[in-house]
Amino acid sequence: MISVVEIASRLVDRKEYEFSVNKASWEPKRAESYTLPAFHITESKAKGAEAKLRTKLSKVLTFIDSVKHKRFKDGCTIMPISVTNKDNLAIWGDKMGVSRAIAYMIEIGLISVESDKYQFGAYYDKDNKSKSYYYYKENEDKVKAYCEAHGITMHVVQNKVYDMAEVKSVPLAIDKSMVRFATGLKLIRPEDLSKAEFEKQLTLCLYENYPGLRFHIIKANEINERYYKDYPEFRIRFQPNFTWSDDDLYVSRIGIRATNSMINVKKEVRKEILNAYGLNLEHDINASVPRMTASLNAGHWIDETEDMYELIFRVMEPNGDFNDEVREAIKKLHMRAYFDSGDKLTGHHTWLSMDQSGIDREDVCDTMKAFREAIIEAEGGKLYGSDIFYIESCVYLMTLYDLVTSGHKVWQVYDCFYATGEEDQELFDFMISNGVKRNFEDFLSVWWKV
Repeated sequence: MISVVEIASRLVDRKEYEFSVNKASWEPKRAESYTLPAFHITESKAKGAEAKLRTKLSKVLTFIDSVKHKRFKDGCTIMPISVTNKDNLAIWGDKMGVSRAIAYMIEIGLISVESDKYQFGAYYDKDNKSKSYYYYKENEDKVKAYCEAHGITMHVVQNKVYDMAEVKSVPLAIDKSMVRFATGLKLIRPEDLSKAEFEKQLTLCLYENYPGLRFHIIKANEINERYYKDYPEFRIRFQPNFTWSDDDLYVSRIGIRATNSMINVKKEVRKEILNAYGLNLEHDINASVPRMTASLNAGHWIDETEDMYELIFRVMEPNGDFNDEVREAIKKLHMRAYFDSGDKLTGHHTWLSMDQSGIDREDVCDTMKAFREAIIEAEGGKLYGSDIFYIESCVYLMTLYDLVTSGHKVWQVYDCFYATGEEDQELFDFMISNGVKRNFEDFLSVWWKV
């Protein structure tokens, strides 16, 4: 049987798959030659026009801030700007709002179209939702100068929060019990509801099915407003994400995970940001998803001294040689096996992602099936699917909340915490480990409804 180490070593970057629609890397690149468009902001004395202009430009400022670590520091950058990007949706509300904003940024000269083709490297051509644009640093400076002269400040993006009283008015056509953080859903939109209204109703259902959801969204907003107002990179986005069918008739997936605008930046860019803010302490929760799962099943927090990856390996090979190579392989394959539930599904998807030369598909399926079974046993007998990211987010969010409200300068990215050097590393490790343990057990006793 093929080993997990060999499977992990044969995984191919998605951009190199033979069946990928677009193999190009759409990371921003510098335009060596370009024509700078005229910068022009249209003012009007019509009633309400000034307020609308200020709102428009405050959101443009937020967009400018969101791309400052992606564009080059001078000249012109060629970059994709997607109508489905979560940062853009958070600023402008929906895809139509993002589209209108792109048109407005073209109008004022901040950007211009580089290519009309939809090409963002999506697996299926129909999913490509991004054009590439010229982004002009010179005109960015002019936008910022105009806003400063007119007292226009950056729009602070907050997570939407609905009134709990509205839960009672959810249409009877929506089966509340079926609304979960999960894949493989088929939540059919009533004909009299728009997509936006249906997403609102589903969110209200989630409030009922996950009693802690609304509370933790409010806490995220409090952190953003009180502690991260001057640190846009740190601001937390914590909202349900809805995936629709191609015909927009039903929602097929609902996910959630606390994120911020720095989640997908390159390591070297993140390092620059950490240095700029003096965040020289770091604590990464070891094996976060397997540890969180095992802790849920045990009813108490599993200390970080417990090696979760070795536990998984020992189920598969009680007398095998566990080393760093094995650990990295298990770490690399864990999420695939955790979320693919069918006996053959995990192996098939993994096989498609591999260098397949000389490898039997059934062999891969058998190994990945055994690997998933080992994960289930080692982590306590039950896996939690997409719920695990909700639970993880809430626990780490409250750990962060405790730290920032106590006066510490801390930033969180998924399961990693960063802080200034006011404490030494050993003390910081203790603060995070102790805080996560306490907040996990609080979440379990107060909010978790099985």
